[in-house]
Amino acid sequence: MGSDCLKQEKYTGCLLGGAIGDALGAPIEFLHLQSIREQFGYDGIKDFHPAYGKLGAITDDTQMTLFTAEGLLRGLVRFRERGIGGAEIILIHEAYLRWLETQKSPFNDDMSKNNGWLITVEALRSRRGPGNTCINSLSSEATLGKPLKNDRKGCGTVMRVAPIGLLHDVDLAYRIGKHSSALTHGHPTASIAAGALCVIIAQLRNETPLK
Repeated sequence: MGSDCLKQEKYTGCLLGGAIGDALGAPIEFLHLQSIREQFGYDGIKDFHPAYGKLGAITDDTQMTLFTAEGLLRGLVRFRERGIGGAEIILIHEAYLRWLETQKSPFNDDMSKNNGWLITVEALRSRRGPGNTCINSLSSEATLGKPLKNDRKGCGTVMRVAPIGLLHDVDLAYRIGKHSSALTHGHPTASIAAGALCVIIAQLRNETPLK
């Protein structure tokens, strides 16, 4: 098997594995441990159960992961076609604004023309428990580079950054991960955690042992 095929398997495995884990946890996302055990037994949930009106539904975690990937891919195409690099954060930010539009009702079809493909995928135009921090930050701080007025450090900043570690090596992955976190979460812990996950994924992609 060629190296390109191996790379593709790693990328697919990472993104699909994240989506499967997301769908598995969707029915219990907002439940306390006691409630989970009452509904699914002492060991918790072990299989897909209905969430958001369907079996195996993803949440906003996977939605935003896909939009992160779209922003990165647009940056890669931009570099290959024009030789212009360094715009990853701008393009990720634009992708997140398109994701934000998918969370609104009614949906604004004009946004589909804003250089994005995912926003045209009707199945993604669905609210799946989006975090208030992401919604509020992207709604009120839409100007890139404007200081965030929150000190939030929730998991919403980490759950979406896996594609960064798949595409970039350690140093750049860490930097982009931190900056992408700061688009919505203002606390340094959030940025560092997002950067750290990107580094871990980049190292695993390069076959560094997990330990």
